[in-house]
Amino acid sequence: MKTPAVEPRDQPRDFRTDEMFFSTTDSRGIITAGNGVFCRISGYPVDELIGRAHNIIRHPDMPRCAFRLVWDTLKQSRRTAALVKNLAKDGRYYWVVALFAPARDGYLSIRFKPTGPLVDVVAEVYALMLAEEERQLAAGADETAAMAASEQVLVAALRQRGFADYDTFMRALLCEELKSRDATLAREGLVVIRPLPESSADASAPSSSGDQLRSLYRRGAAAYLQLSRLFVRLDEFGALQQSLNANGSFVSNLTSELRLAATNASLASTRVGGEGLSLAVVSDYMGKASADVAGCVDALTDGIRTVSRRLRSVIFNLAAGRLQIEMTMTFLHELISASDASSARQSSPRSIRALQQAFGHSLKRAVQSLDELASGTKQLDPTSNSLGRHMLELQVAQLSGQVETTRLREVGDFTAVFAQIRELIENTREQLTGLSEAIAHLDEIASEAPIAMREIAALAADMEAEAAVLQEHALPAAAVHPKPAPGLPATGPSAEAVLEGAVAMSA
Repeated sequence: MKTPAVEPRDQPRDFRTDEMFFSTTDSRGIITAGNGVFCRISGYPVDELIGRAHNIIRHPDMPRCAFRLVWDTLKQSRRTAALVKNLAKDGRYYWVVALFAPARDGYLSIRFKPTGPLVDVVAEVYALMLAEEERQLAAGADETAAMAASEQVLVAALRQRGFADYDTFMRALLCEELKSRDATLAREGLVVIRPLPESSADASAPSSSGDQLRSLYRRGAAAYLQLSRLFVRLDEFGALQQSLNANGSFVSNLTSELRLAATNASLASTRVGGEGLSLAVVSDYMGKASADVAGCVDALTDGIRTVSRRLRSVIFNLAAGRLQIEMTMTFLHELISASDASSARQSSPRSIRALQQAFGHSLKRAVQSLDELASGTKQLDPTSNSLGRHMLELQVAQLSGQVETTRLREVGDFTAVFAQIRELIENTREQLTGLSEAIAHLDEIASEAPIAMREIAALAADMEAEAAVLQEHALPAAAVHPKPAPGLPATGPSAEAVLEGAVAMSA
């Protein structure tokens, strides 16, 4: 690995739980914008960030593979999340939870302070991945092969912790960290929606950029509150997903269990000779019934997988949207509160619109996912009921077989076989009851949530329209930061304003 330009120090660079920051890059990863918090936490002056590759803050403890996974996902026009250890200019490190998203002409990254228990776990996994990469490179492998080997280490570590793949892990990571952050903010007495400073705008200029920012903030606050009401139900979504997965796992194993029981019944009937003819008929019927059950099981298993996948999408989109609107509001509050308000307001429309477009995209995906979820849950019920009917037919066969065994002097293995089938039937009935309850609950939420989401989406559309107007009427870049008059100190605007102004001038 290349030696970093900054010598790392094993000391954290701390920041507050309520602080958030973002940056945008072009398609090559060159920084094009960010907010003042980004400058302060990274420790870099604005002129050392704009136009530089984002890996200026890359910490040598980060494995290459972690970033390759992010880039591969972004190039597919998909969002992803990660825990990232960054390197500040003074050599200290800081961990962030980052949500990466495609944006117009590049990418957007929103970061906040992790407060959950996963940082230590991820740090250990990253160390294993990095060691594997270095081992592969030392053995003569190229970077591609080294990263492939590192990814195998990651996959194995995640599976040990119950995650099927990185995509599943990163979705769970984002949701858990947001919930942990909410709890931490509550304990620390911090809030997301903060009072705005009193306006100093001229009453004769109602269309000023300051008023537009305040209007955007008010709409954002309304959207945030409504979205938060859905977000607090994520635990319900998560519990329902676990219930679906448990039911799906049982149902998927049901076919093999029934086929084995039918085979055992058929073998047992041959051992009892002529006396077992009636039982042979019962065994044959059970074999046919188990085939009918298999068809229902396949359909139900596929349906459960589809609903579970859509449920994961709903959860992720709600979490992403909640984070994006919070970042938008945080940035708007920074701008409205900036000491050099005029410069800050005029130089930031591009970033406001980028944040707003990302939020709008997540909302559209959430509404789409909820609609698909509602459709999927409606298809599960009839399939589940059909399986229940086939299991009832199987129960009739099982009871008939038990009656027949009372007439035989030697029942052979039939007693054990019918006991096994009875247990399967009872367990299936219990699982189907649980599935029916989960479907009913999901159907309720999936029917209610889109109504609220469409109201939020309407607010988002209004915000995007206002952001477009704000960008359209922004002052030319050259007028944003006039040179100081001779003899006056060049105090300049805030770091945030300069950063945004540099973006405008480089656009």
